[in-house]
Amino acid sequence: QLPPSVTDAALTRARALIDASAVPRSRAERRTRESLRRLFADPDAVGVTIALTDEVMRFTSARSAGRALRSATQRASVKGFGVVNLLGLRAVGTLSRAASPLALRIVRERVRGQTANLIIDDEASTLGATFDAHRREGLALNVNVLGEAVLGEREAEDRLARVLAMVRRSDVDYVSVKLSAIVSQLITIDHAGSLNRVSERLRRLYREARRADTFVNLDMEEFRDLRLTLDAFMTVLSDVEFRDLTAGVVLQAYLPESHRALEELLEFAQRRHDEGGGVIKVRLVKGANLAMEHVESELHGWRAAPYGSKPDVDASYLRLIDVALRPEHAEFLRVGVASHNLFHVAWALELAAARGVLGQVDVEMLEGMATAEAAALVAQGQPVLLYAPVARRDDFASAVAYLVRRLDENTAPENYLRAALFIAKDPEIFDDQRQRFLDALESRHSVSLDTRRAPNERFGDSFWNEPDGDPTNAAYVRVVNEALATIRGERDMVIDTLAHLEGEGPFEFEAGHDPNAGGALWYRYRVARAEEIDQALEFASAGFAAWHRLPIEERRDILLRCAEVMSDSRARTIAVMARDGGKTVAEADPEVSEGTDFARFYAHRAVGGDASTPLGVILVVPPWNFPYAIPAGGVLAALAAGNAVILKPAPEAVAVAFELVSQLWRAGVPREVLQMVPTRDDESGRHLVTHVGVGAVVLTGSFETATLFTSWKPTLRLLGETSGKNALVITSAADVDLAVKDLVQ
Repeated sequence: QLPPSVTDAALTRARALIDASAVPRSRAERRTRESLRRLFADPDAVGVTIALTDEVMRFTSARSAGRALRSATQRASVKGFGVVNLLGLRAVGTLSRAASPLALRIVRERVRGQTANLIIDDEASTLGATFDAHRREGLALNVNVLGEAVLGEREAEDRLARVLAMVRRSDVDYVSVKLSAIVSQLITIDHAGSLNRVSERLRRLYREARRADTFVNLDMEEFRDLRLTLDAFMTVLSDVEFRDLTAGVVLQAYLPESHRALEELLEFAQRRHDEGGGVIKVRLVKGANLAMEHVESELHGWRAAPYGSKPDVDASYLRLIDVALRPEHAEFLRVGVASHNLFHVAWALELAAARGVLGQVDVEMLEGMATAEAAALVAQGQPVLLYAPVARRDDFASAVAYLVRRLDENTAPENYLRAALFIAKDPEIFDDQRQRFLDALESRHSVSLDTRRAPNERFGDSFWNEPDGDPTNAAYVRVVNEALATIRGERDMVIDTLAHLEGEGPFEFEAGHDPNAGGALWYRYRVARAEEIDQALEFASAGFAAWHRLPIEERRDILLRCAEVMSDSRARTIAVMARDGGKTVAEADPEVSEGTDFARFYAHRAVGGDASTPLGVILVVPPWNFPYAIPAGGVLAALAAGNAVILKPAPEAVAVAFELVSQLWRAGVPREVLQMVPTRDDESGRHLVTHVGVGAVVLTGSFETATLFTSWKPTLRLLGETSGKNALVITSAADVDLAVKDLVQ
């Protein structure tokens, strides 16, 4: 607990700063604040602004951009943009019908002009002048070369070269960089490999920074980067070469894990300092990727990693400040208090002063986001460090991504900057923000520090999607790695799914090969002959007679058990797909989720859907490229409808198919109801496809294969998903980086 005098002094200082910030220093600043007030007064105006940046500015097609521009201008209003700006927008929208390229040039130049105070242009002729102007105003700069995550090594080297060029500038003494912007293809589950590559790149950056006497701060973007960034930071700074180097790292208050991370960094910094090492800096921010974290979590079936409410984030932020700003840390730790909330900044400064560690603090704000607030602090004698994003004119896509994040963050109803436009003259808004601060201050003692990232909760007996495995979860990574090691150790395994049949004579075997080990032999499987196919169909017919008479509730319960077994077997299934089909963990994991979803979905459809009549014995013929999910879909749908099933696996993925049927057998599907019958693509395969005992064929493959099957048997009942797999349509609205990544893969 702190003496009340600290809080009282913070409130007094915050009030003074707010009043000082409300007085415009120039006509341009007054116009900017009026524009922002109008923007916040009209809910549609924010959407129009985002459309102008995130859509119109991204399009590669002038015609498409023109359509998006006209759509945006139709939603604009006088309330949100004022008469002059609205007329200008409408005029440019009209111009875009006849001269799209010209209209777009006007819009782009206008957006560049309006955002010039948010993103610094990387033109050599203007960059230095901009830096000098800021310093004359008493503002230091933390320069960030804007850029999203890179795809390939050439792009990574180019981005690193741009960062190093900034580091070498004589008028730059502080830079920030994201590891994902200078190292390509970081793989979360391959922590050791990614850490090795990141550390080598970071060593190059630190060497250049030491020569130029430039401070380097590691930015934090995504939750999945937290562990890698921390480990790289501490690993490289532990090198003898860099033990005396002063460097920094960011922690995001909206992640509960940041509290444990701060404790780790404090222990590391003290140990390093005791061994004669240098100081580290921790820059504390709220976090600016909330929407992205929610989208990623939704896609994978996880609860989002950040706190669920703004009050919790504020409490977390104040707790981090409280823990960091202490006399026992002052010798080895600097703290960047990065916030526009003047209540939080004032409290941090009063806290530091009360504890005698004011020299430990850097107050930090974003370029162009809180100009008046920064000026008010400088006028009080408090230096301010501005986070200054720099972008090349030909890389405005990176600038757009930054702008959209800032618009999304700063226009949120609970964001302080939104209130800052009105707070000085509106007692109700001031009292609301004051109370939010006091509540957060009190809650800092009780805010949860437990990890929030977890699989989504399951509610009731209705259908729910199976969550994917989480590569940031240490337990998941451990079991997957153990399964991969186990599968790699298996040699010359025999898969004989036909042993229950009465075939005689010398059996023929095909060899399964490991695509990742130069085709080395891994397993052998028995190939069915015509007489064994006949026996399998007889066996399946007997199974069908019992299965389709089984009460539908019992079939449902078995399929739900299938879902549980498939879910519990995730790690081994991933390992088998990796060994048998060359799948990466990231490719294999969602197949397990999809297959499990099929089991659960068809279990519910079997009871709650329309009545169906089974067709008898269904032959499922899946492809090699999705060796688990696609056969699971066909097999489980047929079982749910009361059919018996024969699975004919792709010759390239027999082990994966065996893993699937073994799981379903363990869950309670009888062997006579589900069989796996491997065949060659010869007369034996034709014999199976055209067999009189097969009621229908479920095929996923090429159109040519479907045509071949129906040429063998024109009356064949064929359910086919065919062709179209090699067409990728990339529209002018595409995120080019994501499109290239998918295209290459």
